[in-house]
Amino acid sequence: MTRVLVCENDPAMRAALADLILSYPTLELAGVARDPDEAGDIARNGRIDAALLDVRMPKGGGPNAARIVRAYHPKARIVAFSAHAEREVVLEMLLAGASEYLIKGLDENSIADALQRTGYGHLGMPLMELEEMVFALVERLRSAAEAAPHPPPPDPAYAESVRGVR
Repeated sequence: MTRVLVCENDPAMRAALADLILSYPTLELAGVARDPDEAGDIARNGRIDAALLDVRMPKGGGPNAARIVRAYHPKARIVAFSAHAEREVVLEMLLAGASEYLIKGLDENSIADALQRTGYGHLGMPLMELEEMVFALVERLRSAAEAAPHPPPPDPAYAESVRGVR
């Protein structure tokens, strides 16, 4: 049975997601939180196999909640759940540890499958947006590599002193 933490700031959506978890015999509700702080309290006090996290919430939103859950449960499956699929938001969630990014409005089976899936993650996004996101990630990595400090050149005196030493 997969123990699921739900973290969603909208009360109606939070209740609907909790009801969804409770309706699946292979899922168990580990707890319900309205922000990352509450998610941390639940994660600290019990086993979590998966977390369904709203992306936009107070107190750091989904990325903060993902980092907190990961700190207590490094192997937990993090599923981001949002009405928005902006490239930077998706990247931020992936960098925080999400293995799935689902757009609100999916059917219940898709959400339940995402929480129980093992192996590779899934980004519920149109292919063009996914492609743009990958290019943005590559550019971000390239910029970080260029900005990283480079080691100083070797000291010629040291190089001369070790020449011929094997």
